[in-house]
Amino acid sequence: MRIEASAAFTSSRPLFPLFIFLFFIPGFHARNLQQCSSSCGDLTNISYPFRLQGDPAGCGDVDFQLSCQNNTAILNFRGGKYYVKGISYDKRTIRVVDVNLAHGTCGLPYKSLSMSEATEDGRFPSLITFWQANFVNCSNTIPELTDSKVPCLNGDTSHVYVNFSNRNLFGYEIPRNCKVISRIPTSSENEMNYPYNETTLKLLATGFDLRWSVECRNCHTFGLSCVYESNNDPRIFQCETMYEEDYKTLLTAAIAYLVSCSLIDKALLVRFILAPLVVFVFLLHKCLTTRKKVGNAEHVGDLQMLPKPIPCSPQGHTRNLSSDSPKQVLIAASIERSA
Repeated sequence: MRIEASAAFTSSRPLFPLFIFLFFIPGFHARNLQQCSSSCGDLTNISYPFRLQGDPAGCGDVDFQLSCQNNTAILNFRGGKYYVKGISYDKRTIRVVDVNLAHGTCGLPYKSLSMSEATEDGRFPSLITFWQANFVNCSNTIPELTDSKVPCLNGDTSHVYVNFSNRNLFGYEIPRNCKVISRIPTSSENEMNYPYNETTLKLLATGFDLRWSVECRNCHTFGLSCVYESNNDPRIFQCETMYEEDYKTLLTAAIAYLVSCSLIDKALLVRFILAPLVVFVFLLHKCLTTRKKVGNAEHVGDLQMLPKPIPCSPQGHTRNLSSDSPKQVLIAASIERSA
């Protein structure tokens, strides 16, 4: 039986070449990079996939890089800073503790981190334990939570309490006028339950364990997920693809997406290119037609304005036709024919 680390998928032949790249190639590099090792303070034999900042380029994986400050290895993880207390290459775990809580002093974590947020990183797909400390700030004193008050964070209008749970608190579990201001995973449940004392400080100072996995990192890089092999050996993760039915569904969705994109492209082409072009041609044709009509009209007008020819007599004298009567015109025509 397989347990899902993020979202489970099963193998599919179309992506088989991808898995050759995902696993065979990283494994090849691992065999060549494991020879590199470095140390920082009490943390010795830092080797693949981990590396220290400043190590040669061929050592470790840059996604698992640590820094060494004041002889202490530090992991930058999801915006927070964590001291690295140990790395198990056999169990594939890394023990980290928030820098503000590492020395057993009173205070808030450097960066709030819930259990769900801790496992959203592909490099570290799961926690070893499932408990977290919730720091709650209230505007007034909560008498029933007096034992869990964080003394160094309390003032006249601010009262901070710590609560341990195996999940994020629901709204109805938080007292009125209070809100959660920070969270941090812990290695185990606080046996003292609510009291904030030396036991609580030591518990917070022990930090928590993360499982690391190069395979899961590779899965996330390609937008996939990884699964546990079995309950008996939770150290081993593997990347898997989709069920055939899911593959067909996604294939259909991909085709539909491409078709819709094509239709959208055509619509945009018609709207922003062809339509303006048609309008431009229409306006140009209309403009030219209008100019031609105006030109013809002007030409006709010019012809109409030309003077009419005036008929002349045989002697070359002009006649005023408007003053001759029809009878006189006939007589004159008869005389002209006789002559």
